[in-house]
Amino acid sequence: MRVFLTGFMGSGKTTVGRALAAAMGWAFADLDAEVEARAAMTVREVFERLGEPAFRELEHEALRAVLAGDDPVVVATGGGTFTFDRNLALIRGAGTSVWLNPSFATIVSRIGSLGKQDRPLFRNEVEALALYRARLDAYREADFRVDVGAEEAPEEVAARVAVWLTAVASGGVLGGKPAGPPGR
Repeated sequence: MRVFLTGFMGSGKTTVGRALAAAMGWAFADLDAEVEARAAMTVREVFERLGEPAFRELEHEALRAVLAGDDPVVVATGGGTFTFDRNLALIRGAGTSVWLNPSFATIVSRIGSLGKQDRPLFRNEVEALALYRARLDAYREADFRVDVGAEEAPEEVAARVAVWLTAVASGGVLGGKPAGPPGR
């Protein structure tokens, strides 16, 4: 089984993904880290030196590489991964996607001023909010949504997703469809 965590930057994909992988006894992959390893530079440096199109190509290649294995894996996608049809098609064909959905205010709080320096598409709150809103429709394409509370620990979120994944794997359904992870 493969689980893909999606959501806006600062939504907790990497932190929750690591906790979920540990809870499930699965491997973990972070697409941004995969891109950095391939490019031998940070995401910010890739954006600055090569541009966003080059980053998106590296991201797609990293996604394909992660999908080459057969072992169960939790994949933390980049904040924009889901906004590209070719990535979404790969993800849909390979596993289950979960949208981590904290409020935008929570995202801003988590990112803080240092995070803004590290994230090439988070220049300021106004531009970031516009990007967040532009990406919402793509995130809604995820198989399931997990609303994340501002004070909720990543381990709590991971536990909710793990319970849901276990129920789906054992055939737990509601109304003929797999039951989504419990929201807040």
